[in-house]
Formats: sequence, structure tokens, C-alpha cells
Amino acid sequence: MSGRVDADALFREINEVFKRYGVEKGVGFVPDRLEITFERATSNVCALVYKEFFTYLPPDVIEVATSNAVDFLSNLGVPREKIILLEQGVEVRLEGDARIAYFPILEMLIQDRDISRNLDPVIDSFKGSIRSLLGLFDFSWGWDDVTEKRWRSSLAKLDEIIEANPGMHSEIDEIVKRHIAGKEEQKSL
Repeated sequence: MSGRVDADALFREINEVFKRYGVEKGVGFVPDRLEITFERATSNVCALVYKEFFTYLPPDVIEVATSNAVDFLSNLGVPREKIILLEQGVEVRLEGDARIAYFPILEMLIQDRDISRNLDPVIDSFKGSIRSLLGLFDFSWGWDDVTEKRWRSSLAKLDEIIEANPGMHSEIDEIVKRHIAGKEEQKSL
């Protein structure tokens, strides 16, 4: 993706102009179907194929929605040649670092009708999950001799620990069950 755009500043400034001229909020259509393919190469260059569809809109409105989507994406720095109009939506093909994944994450988050209330808790949850995962795993982004040695050593050490502490597996199972049960109880409320 060529050049990063500060979307927050961009839309805040456009909103200021709208307010100055008395323009009220427009209607933004949320895509009802997303198709996302994300591939990371060993070179750390990522490829993203993102499609969004507005299958619930009548044809004349789809035309406006897709045109607005093209403008929106273009304003965010996506080259127009990377945006393809589809029958009921648009397709974007991007290459760049892993941050290109942020774009479809944004689109998935706006599927939540209460996102204005849920955004901070969602972001906090993401941050906590990522920190916990980083504490739990020494991530690898490729396979080579060093990674293989590290993985086999880790696996052997874990086997030794489980053999010396047979209750460990049960403890982890109980933790998982407790957290899943907590989620089931929240759903039923």
C-alpha cells in the first residue's frame, strides 16, 4: 500500500468542513459479506485480497455505495488500480507489511451495530489477548534449522514437565472449561 494515511485526522478534518457548512451525517452502508484472503510470505511482505459486498441494497444504491467505497479506499491511500468494481461490491488487492490487515479488521468491527459503545472494550480485549499470547508463545514466522531446534527442544521440555506433573493437563482443561462456561452463561443472560 503506498503511503500511510492518518484516517482519523483525514475524516476528522472532513467532518469539521461538513459541520462548518451545515452538512449532517450521511448514510454509510456497511457491507454484509466480506471475503478476506491474507497471505504472509517469508519476506514479511503480505498480500491481501479483500472483497466487500452490499447484497442487501437495490442496484441503484449499490452503484452509489460501491462508488463511495472506491472513493473511501482511494482517500485512505489505496491506489485506484488496486480497486476492482464487482457486481455487488468492490475488491481490493494490496501488498505490504502486516499492517494491511488493519483495514479488513476495521470493516469487520463496524459489523457491530453497537461499535460506538463497544470499541474501547474490544480494543482493550485485543491488547490483552495479544499480550497474553506473547507471554505464552515464542512466535515463529518461518521454518528453518534454528526454529526446528527451538520447537523440538520446547516440545521435549513440555513432555518432561507433563510426565513429572500429570495433573498439569487437567488443570489446563479446567481453566478452559471454566472460561468457556463463563461465556455460555453470558450468552444466556
